[in-house]
Amino acid sequence: MTSTTPPARHPTASHPTASHLTASHPAASHPTGGHLTGTATLVRLALRRDRIKSPLWLIAITVMVPRFHYAAATVVAPTPEARAEAAQMIKASFMRVLAGPVFGERAVTSQSYFLAAYWVEFLLAAALMNILLITRHTRAEERTGRTELVRAAVVGRHAQLTAALVVAVAADAALAVLVAAAAIGVGFPAAGALLFGASLAAAGLVFAAATAVTAQLTEQPRAAAGIAGAALFASWITRGAGALQDQEGGPLFWLSPIGWSQQTRVLAGDRWWPLGLSVLLTALLAAGAYHLAGRRDLGAALLAARPGRAAGPSWLRSPLALAWRLQQSAIGWWAAALLAAGLAMGGMAGGMVGIDLDIFPAGADVVRGWLSLLVFTGSLCAAVFALLSVSRLRAEEARGLVGPVLAGPVGRSAWFAASFLVTGIGVVALLTVYGAGLGLGAAVSTGEPGLVAEVVGAALLRLPEVLVLLAVPAALFGLAPRAMAAAWAVFLYSAFVQVFGPYAGVPAWLTGTSVLSHLPWHPLGAFAPVATAVLTVLAAPLFLLGRYGLRRRDLA
Repeated sequence: MTSTTPPARHPTASHPTASHLTASHPAASHPTGGHLTGTATLVRLALRRDRIKSPLWLIAITVMVPRFHYAAATVVAPTPEARAEAAQMIKASFMRVLAGPVFGERAVTSQSYFLAAYWVEFLLAAALMNILLITRHTRAEERTGRTELVRAAVVGRHAQLTAALVVAVAADAALAVLVAAAAIGVGFPAAGALLFGASLAAAGLVFAAATAVTAQLTEQPRAAAGIAGAALFASWITRGAGALQDQEGGPLFWLSPIGWSQQTRVLAGDRWWPLGLSVLLTALLAAGAYHLAGRRDLGAALLAARPGRAAGPSWLRSPLALAWRLQQSAIGWWAAALLAAGLAMGGMAGGMVGIDLDIFPAGADVVRGWLSLLVFTGSLCAAVFALLSVSRLRAEEARGLVGPVLAGPVGRSAWFAASFLVTGIGVVALLTVYGAGLGLGAAVSTGEPGLVAEVVGAALLRLPEVLVLLAVPAALFGLAPRAMAAAWAVFLYSAFVQVFGPYAGVPAWLTGTSVLSHLPWHPLGAFAPVATAVLTVLAAPLFLLGRYGLRRRDLA
């Protein structure tokens, strides 16, 4: 006879919501330690993942201290009279937007001129290091799905954000110590060197906290870094506007975190208290980041992504249209930034009239020499855009986004050609826009309207170099995608040899191995048809090798 006694059930199964109530109980939802559980482990993981990138950033910024001091002391302004003249030019010209301020009226030393000429560049580099670091360890981790795996373990809700901020603090502290040591090595007093290093760390921390906020706003890592970068650009613009108000910094200067670091007046009073403003803003932004992180779901963002159209136009069906759709925002933002930078730096050309700088040949047109230097700098920026575009293709492949595209009627060769064609068009557009901005700024400041067309042409003449630097990662992407970092190594090596080789005693034969050493600097130099043709022809087989390799390898 069968028993009618109902089977025993687990207590939590007696009600359909029992398990939910149990999970929602505070003691069950938060492991021991609360929201910060696992922070120490995640800090160690982040340090391990950054064991190459962070040291490279720190070394690069630190090495720039003796490099730029050497340029300031022996090339740009080698004598006390030249330093006084150069400092006066910064005080009295549009160069205050990018350089300075020059505090006080005391004699200008090589160290104080180094600060006046290059301090802003160091602050921007420190801020950019922190923006990329925080993005890499927060929003990028969510986007790839790694955060979901980590949070499945005994890890608190805010552990990952806290770990990222702790790593940023550690990196900025290391930067302050290394830069201070390098500054002491070039003649800074110990107190001034420490304050100089602390000013970089303070600016870096502000933008680390700002990026922690932007990482909560958007689902895309690039968008989070882009918004933080826009904040950095706005800070730089505000600082420049304040410098125009007064050569030691007007009211607008005090609205910029970059300005706060410079108002420490290193070697001209050494005051630490402006860094308190940076610390306060960092604390407020970090608190805001934690508050926003607590109000959103994992993987979501406070700014909802806009839904796309239900049906796309027919012209979007080609691989070329897809490549353009994916890169148009990046090209637009880069173009806007380079246009603004070109206008600002070109506007300084008028202040170069009558200035004798040793970095240009004797008797050379200093205005065109200055523009040649800036055109070369713009080509480096275009090369960075090209390398980032190829890195994006590799990231899309690693995330599995390329497979669905190639599963349809689109072939690998067509996808490869379309992607790199759009990148090449973007490079041409960036060089043109930057040259137009640079030439327009120079034309306004010097009264020579013909400089616009001349500088645009000079910028486009550097296109073969950028095409080679784009072709190298294209070949690696097809043949050896795991070795993509070698493309960055080629770029950094070429830039280092070309820019620092003359000061480091690099022999001429080694300088010739740099991709960037074969074209003259325009508009100062003469057109070199042979070098232009060789570089252009060299890029073609590299692209073909990449296409060949992609057709014959497996996708990630």
